[in-house]
Amino acid sequence: MNRVKINNQSGLHLFNLVGFEVRLDWSWFFLAVLVTWTLAVGYFPFRFPNLSQSTYWIMGVAGTIGLFFSIVLHELCHSLVGRFYGIPIAGITLFIFGGIAKMRDMPPNPKSEFFMAIVGPLFSIGLAYTLFLVLQVALSFKWQIPIVGVIVYLSMINLMLGIFNLLPGFPLDGGRVFRAILWWWKDDLKWATKIACRGGVVLGLSMIILGIMQFLLGAVIAGLWLFVLGFFIERMSKVSYEQVLIRDIFRNEPIKKYAKQNPISVKSNLTIDELMTKYFYLYYHKLYPVVDKEELVGCIFLNDIKPIAKEKWSSLRVRDLMRECSSDVFIDGNMKVIEVLQIMNTQNITRMIITDKQSLYGIITLKDLLDVISLRMAFEEEV
Repeated sequence: MNRVKINNQSGLHLFNLVGFEVRLDWSWFFLAVLVTWTLAVGYFPFRFPNLSQSTYWIMGVAGTIGLFFSIVLHELCHSLVGRFYGIPIAGITLFIFGGIAKMRDMPPNPKSEFFMAIVGPLFSIGLAYTLFLVLQVALSFKWQIPIVGVIVYLSMINLMLGIFNLLPGFPLDGGRVFRAILWWWKDDLKWATKIACRGGVVLGLSMIILGIMQFLLGAVIAGLWLFVLGFFIERMSKVSYEQVLIRDIFRNEPIKKYAKQNPISVKSNLTIDELMTKYFYLYYHKLYPVVDKEELVGCIFLNDIKPIAKEKWSSLRVRDLMRECSSDVFIDGNMKVIEVLQIMNTQNITRMIITDKQSLYGIITLKDLLDVISLRMAFEEEV
């Protein structure tokens, strides 16, 4: 399905597949229960009557497991093509609406975008056809009905997965294919994304309306599912366009352009008692750069002081507790804004220290960047 950036540590690690980490978001368990219940109580009894209830539940579990691996393989195809084109892929995560191949960066050109997007649906349709051929063998050799039933379901669901993902609404695969074609035609990623995302908004709203109609006609679960999925697609279409706008706003700009210069810093010979009174209790920052003779020598964190008894604060100095500024909060001023935003997003960091030739240059916070984004996007056309 879609490929968006999410926290690298979200969900449960399952296994590694040809170099890609496969994770399971907690929302997948809700989907697994819903699919298993729907298959065991509704689909299989309707299509294959006169079997025991326990058999239906076994078929439901088997169908859900088959769906799991179908989605993993679908996303693996995206990831392999992305790797071929040099697009960094952090891994694969399954969640309530399907799966995502987590890209660390956008495709560099329309060609890579096109082939990375199209391969997933084509694989799902190909898998559906392969399972259809297996079904013919199963019928010829009169395999047991529960096995035949699961094969029928997996063939059908993969065909639906492939066709649905070809719909030209961003961020579905079909929407990405559509964007790649528009991008190639006009050589304008921003414009292509806007048009493709409008398709996603239309698709999402259509699904919401259809879901409401089905709900009113009595198909409660199907209606709710369409409504929620439509809402997700409509929202993600807008978010995807905003991501491209952000990249356009900060294109090749260094982070030091937005830094607050002359930030509050502390001396290494300051006592912890003075540090708490004059800095932590006054400005409420959770870390301070330590500067001696205009050179950055380390960082002092509030968490490093918490374990220290208050009676010892007057005898300890900043240099006793400070530590080297790690790469998590310590960046070069020439680093691109987009790279800094990616670090803040994946590492859950809201405040970073900026240096210039080992000297303290300034500080940037996530709020500062969000304020810039909010101001600049107020003048951009919405999807």
